[in-house]
Amino acid sequence: MSLLTVRRDFAKLSGRHDLVTNFAGGVYTDNGADFFLDGGQRMLDRKAGFLRSYAWYKKDVAIGTYKLIFQKSAVIKEVWAKCSSEARYQLDKKDLEWMREEYGDDYSSLDKATPLYYSPLVINLAPTQSGLTGTTYTTEFTRDAEELSLPTDDYAAYSGILFMPPVDEAYTISVLGRFESKTLTEDVKTWWTEVHPDILVLAGLWSLERFYRNSEGQRDYMLAIQDAVNDLDKDLVEQEVQDIDEMEG
Repeated sequence: MSLLTVRRDFAKLSGRHDLVTNFAGGVYTDNGADFFLDGGQRMLDRKAGFLRSYAWYKKDVAIGTYKLIFQKSAVIKEVWAKCSSEARYQLDKKDLEWMREEYGDDYSSLDKATPLYYSPLVINLAPTQSGLTGTTYTTEFTRDAEELSLPTDDYAAYSGILFMPPVDEAYTISVLGRFESKTLTEDVKTWWTEVHPDILVLAGLWSLERFYRNSEGQRDYMLAIQDAVNDLDKDLVEQEVQDIDEMEG
């Protein structure tokens, strides 16, 4: 279903025709509705992320690369590497403390080799230093900046991984994980708009009630959302049981 249709249904069911343009004329362009639909979609991503399939983020990296930065990652499940001289293989996960101790020198000065390990990476500075960039950070510190992603103020939208050793040839790094839905726009289709637009409308209505501090209405919509999500969860469990039966049969 298109975002336009979801937006129309949201405006109709909420009675907030002012949140779209020219409701009576059937125009329905955004006039505030998408703010609530986006808020509802983020809630659904958090509450029902288990329903969504994993996705890949794949990126070619050059010799000497040791980190990868990407957007809207909710869960990182696996990291794989592939180069022209080796078959595809999975990197072992380590915590960041282990990586920093094991590879304690400047990452750019380490010997390049076949990458073996990865760790989720902390790429941001504290709020008091968030204005520092790749050229101005040296006004406050001069070493140990290689893990950071500078400059960007939008830290919350980014995640990253550190992999070691730095690669000794061109690789494709593949990250398997769950990713947050894209922000709703006219040209964007998400899992919720395409597969369960009715639940997205409910989530938008819940978000609207939340902002207007209608706790009873918010609670009623959440009960409806939870019932719908529970039904989807039962379908998922049934499919998994069916898959197990087929493999054992």
